[in-house]
Amino acid sequence: MLSTLHQYFNQKTEVDLPDYSQESKRHEVVAKLYFLLDKLTEEQKLTLLKLLLRDRMVDFIFKLVIDLSDNQRLVLMKQLEQITSKQPDYDRRKYIRKDCLINAKISVANRILTCFILNISPHGAYIDTDDGIVVGQSTKLMFSSPNTRQRLIFSGKIVWSENQGAGIKFNHSNPKQVGIIKSFTDTKQQVYEINSC
Repeated sequence: MLSTLHQYFNQKTEVDLPDYSQESKRHEVVAKLYFLLDKLTEEQKLTLLKLLLRDRMVDFIFKLVIDLSDNQRLVLMKQLEQITSKQPDYDRRKYIRKDCLINAKISVANRILTCFILNISPHGAYIDTDDGIVVGQSTKLMFSSPNTRQRLIFSGKIVWSENQGAGIKFNHSNPKQVGIIKSFTDTKQQVYEINSC
């Protein structure tokens, strides 16, 4: 289906379609399109979006950003700054992390703080927080799995910290928890789900 659509957009070929000029037929087509789009996999939806937008991707994303709340915009801005800054520590990590936006809580120095996980792997995570976390501190990161909603708690250590966030290296985690993280990081291109803890 998507390859046919790709050919249509590239060749701009005329396609014979039934006459949908009447208003009732127009609504029928819109409803059918919604139904069909809802049946696509996430990967198919992303491919379709790229086909439809082509060189207008930035404009489209920015229109979506305008509709976010002020807090969501700030979180997104911090994540984009992190992605585009290419810090040496960020690039040299041993395990590739998956970009995400997951609501979490972190326990550090007898305090429990709310944060967002901005990227994660079975071995560590980058969190968005500006609450003065210090390198070397032991910590626990608590969140729910985007796939199963199962509550997860990972013990770890702060390995780097900056004004916008901190990197956590997980201690030896049990295989079941590692499997849960791998189940959503291996199957999703990006995880943009905000879960309550």
